[in-house]
Amino acid sequence: MKIAACLLGMVMVFAACQESKRERMEREAREYTQQNCPHAEFEDLIFLDSVTCPNDGSNKLTYYYSIHGDSTDMDAIEENHDELFMALLGAVRNSVDLKNVKAEGLDIQYIYYNHQTGEELTTFCFKPEDYN
Repeated sequence: MKIAACLLGMVMVFAACQESKRERMEREAREYTQQNCPHAEFEDLIFLDSVTCPNDGSNKLTYYYSIHGDSTDMDAIEENHDELFMALLGAVRNSVDLKNVKAEGLDIQYIYYNHQTGEELTTFCFKPEDYN
């Protein structure tokens, strides 16, 4: 009987120590940011600054990018918004790396900022109905 009680207690402690999927996603996003950001995604023009996946009920994975170009580059983002949207949507739909995120039904958001001014240039947000 004492052995069974001990085993039950150990199982309960072990279960309490386990992370939920959302806790794991939040931790992995934080660790990825700490270990890899900022880094250039496209030459020296577009940098991934951070990734967040808060476990606060917001149901969103967000990638924060900064554009390090001149005003011509900033204008190009605005002028090609629809093409960029479709290219990102295709990347999200085909991404193996986002498999768990998509299985959880999270919104996947990309926010682009002007590096010099901090001004938000554009945001793309894909909901499960967009990428499934």
